[in-house]
Amino acid sequence: MKYSLVAAAIAAFASAYLGFAPIGWWWVPCIGFAVLSALLSNAGAFKRVALIGFVFGLVYFFTGVSWVRISLNEFGGMPLAMAWFAAFLFAAFLALYSTLACAFTAWVRPKHWLGAAFVFACAWTFGEYLRAYLFTGFEWLSVGASQTHELSFMGWASLFGVFGATWMLIFTSAILPRLLVAFLALWRPNSGRDWLYLGAIDRGVTSVVVVLFGTLIVNVMIAQLRFSEPTGNPIRVSLLQGNVAQSMKWEPEKFADTLQRYEKLVTEAKGELIILPETAFPAPLHRIPPEYIERLRGIANAKGANLLFGVPVQEKDKFYNAAVSIGVEPSQQYRKVHLVPFGEYMPLRGLLAWFYANLTIPMSDFSKGAVDQPLIKLNGQSLGISICYEDAFSRDVHRTLPDATLLVNISNDAWFGKSAAAEQHLQLAQLRAIEFARPMLRANNTGVTAVIDEHGRVTKRIDAFTTGILETTIQGRKGYTPYMMWGDLPILIICLAGLGIGAARRLAVGRSS
Repeated sequence: MKYSLVAAAIAAFASAYLGFAPIGWWWVPCIGFAVLSALLSNAGAFKRVALIGFVFGLVYFFTGVSWVRISLNEFGGMPLAMAWFAAFLFAAFLALYSTLACAFTAWVRPKHWLGAAFVFACAWTFGEYLRAYLFTGFEWLSVGASQTHELSFMGWASLFGVFGATWMLIFTSAILPRLLVAFLALWRPNSGRDWLYLGAIDRGVTSVVVVLFGTLIVNVMIAQLRFSEPTGNPIRVSLLQGNVAQSMKWEPEKFADTLQRYEKLVTEAKGELIILPETAFPAPLHRIPPEYIERLRGIANAKGANLLFGVPVQEKDKFYNAAVSIGVEPSQQYRKVHLVPFGEYMPLRGLLAWFYANLTIPMSDFSKGAVDQPLIKLNGQSLGISICYEDAFSRDVHRTLPDATLLVNISNDAWFGKSAAAEQHLQLAQLRAIEFARPMLRANNTGVTAVIDEHGRVTKRIDAFTTGILETTIQGRKGYTPYMMWGDLPILIICLAGLGIGAARRLAVGRSS
């Protein structure tokens, strides 16, 4: 048993560390989940399967998102040991979803290899779906998010979203152990009487190969499809990366330096749409000197440009994390809808009083913006704006479509230091571009500021922790991807059908025995 747990831990570590950005070896999760599938099929007892699933999930999530301890410790003031413990508890909570998926697969006990792969893919994907929605959701590190390479399962995201890519990867991975066993069986010593056995194995190999390569061929064909077309005139865009250290961002004595830095970058920018990061100005809009805002407006007007910048705004007694435009067109606002728990608002204050007593995060009491806000329209384009971790959720970007012709994300990943978080966040933005066949413009305080085309390819970027201006010309696009029209409904139906059929079969077998 202990060797199974070690194998599960290694497979999970490789899948998270090597499979996702910044390394991004998209094929590693296929191997990792193939190992997990093989361990589940040979674990025997139900409790062993659940333990394997928990260990896999714990290592997978702790490896992939342990960077949360940086924001808790370095910028939230929490003691280091407690920050690591909080990160561990977070990973353990997320591991419950993998535990349930593995336990359900073991409980159903499908006899045929194809049925086992189908049930496991449905159980794991449904677990990811629940994880994306329950308790405000955490879609980060969904398996499908690793599939941004042109040879990967990225094509399925335009049909069924990130969960469709997850389902295909898990299903394919669960087939791989069967293929390996079948090929190894061909090399066993045989005599004349073994020809019938070898013939059966050979038919098994053929079946697996047909299913496996069939899915890969269909994936390549899907990747060649085009779901959007140009609309409007190309526009020149400047994305600003101020590289304001998080440790100084909210210090009152550094406030003037931050304003001067962005005024200089805006003056140097050449675009007709100039985009600044989330909370580029670290104070509510009404507390920023009016003469400074007028200077920025004057610079924009002289260029015939519009500025879009992140800043907190206040309305009555409520604060909102917002994107505000000024310039040659009337001022407009977008207010963030999907807030980050423990970062932008504090849930369960009574229950988690011990946690909050050791945590000090500035501007952590925002209110939600309205879900039905109109899109900001600038330079002849409709902007589907997301702020920070909103672009980690398909549904948050989906609500801006099909009207949005350009996707825009403004972020501040300085909260997570020099960890994998910024590159993982960029990878999630790539998935959103693939799902909706729209270019994505990202302005990030410390990086990664980037331009992503409608196929999910990063065409330009500024490296993290540098100050700079990314100049580009971008073409808006219109049209519908299947995922834009269907949303998660098809993959949800597939998953529920798989779970329902598996459960019905198991209960029927139980009654007959």
